[in-house]
Amino acid sequence: MTQQKKKFHYAWLILLACCMMQGSGLGLISNCSGVFYSPVSQDLGVELGQFSFYRTLATMSQALVIPFVAKAFRKYDVRMLVSVATVIMGGSNILMGSFNELWQFYVFGTLQGCAAAFIGMIPAPILLGNWFYKSTGTAVGISAACAGLVGMLGSSALGKLIPLLGWRTCYVLIGAAMIVLVLPFSIFILRYKPEDKGMLPYGADENYVPAPPKALLKKQSLSVFAVQPLFYISLAAYTCSIISSFLNMYLPSIGLFIGMELAMAATLTSLALFTNMSTKLFLGKLCDSFGIVRTFMITILLSMLGHALIFMRLTPTLMAGAFIYGITMPLSTVLMPMFCRLFWKGETYASGYSYVSSFGLLISAPFISIFGAMYDKTGNYTLTILTSTVSIVIVLVMLLIGIPMIKKENQKTQS
Repeated sequence: MTQQKKKFHYAWLILLACCMMQGSGLGLISNCSGVFYSPVSQDLGVELGQFSFYRTLATMSQALVIPFVAKAFRKYDVRMLVSVATVIMGGSNILMGSFNELWQFYVFGTLQGCAAAFIGMIPAPILLGNWFYKSTGTAVGISAACAGLVGMLGSSALGKLIPLLGWRTCYVLIGAAMIVLVLPFSIFILRYKPEDKGMLPYGADENYVPAPPKALLKKQSLSVFAVQPLFYISLAAYTCSIISSFLNMYLPSIGLFIGMELAMAATLTSLALFTNMSTKLFLGKLCDSFGIVRTFMITILLSMLGHALIFMRLTPTLMAGAFIYGITMPLSTVLMPMFCRLFWKGETYASGYSYVSSFGLLISAPFISIFGAMYDKTGNYTLTILTSTVSIVIVLVMLLIGIPMIKKENQKTQS
């Protein structure tokens, strides 16, 4: 293997593939799902919490499958895994356009979640960590930003298309769009690590140690992490960051609640996703240059400000709050992966972060429908917004507890 002398490196194609995966799976399918909640629940004559439960099932099934993703990537061809998952996830969304019963959404939502485990939050940090020896944070940030970009454009477009074409047609459109966007990259571009193509990762130098062959890689068992306090700190922080990100799905409903038209209410999600996208573009870079912990702290404080403005539930403050709140989503997609890399390395990171993500999603998943049920029971979104705010506070507390522990662990390693 030799380091590539050309300016262009294959790692950038891997980054582009990850952008398509996260843009379609997270941005188009997951981030835009909230725009459908009110129109579909009203058309089917069901409560908001009942309908949004299909996303809870999707998240729970995704959480159950995530622990197997890293192992599957090491054992099987990543191109086959991602391609099959793309067809299942996009195809499920297409079929949702023909559903009339809740159980149909529940069944295919669960199937969609299983497929999402191989496309959404976990694969990109693992693949980019393999392909980028330097500028890993920047690469992860760019990939994650695509989820915000596609979600921003998609939610804005859906706010106009759903009243015009109907929610059924729109479900079909975004499902088909995902398949078209991802399949060419998953079939022809993706590789698990640069060694598979006889290459070195981007930015590799004399300190780089090539990864062992797939056959020699073994996933760390859960028992290895169960005795580490930092595992539980990461789990709590990740879980609460995910819970708070669920508020994005309810921004259009909050807008409708205070009297906005659907098209305008949908722009709340677009505003949040614009910030989500734009901040991801530089948060990864900021982590590389300014430090992960400082970047994490600033992001949490800004998220708190966004929550405070949303809580006022006035049109101007809701618009401003949604815009600032958008920085909440990179907490789980950019900053938590980088935070975990402070104390887990290599294959230990792949295993540890997959456990954190799996359990975190499993614990947080019920809050998708709980947020809707809170409105169904109280008739307003006060409790929903407060719960999201408390979750962000817990992330801050976990960060403050974890920093001294990380420093102590690093000192032990150096000595």
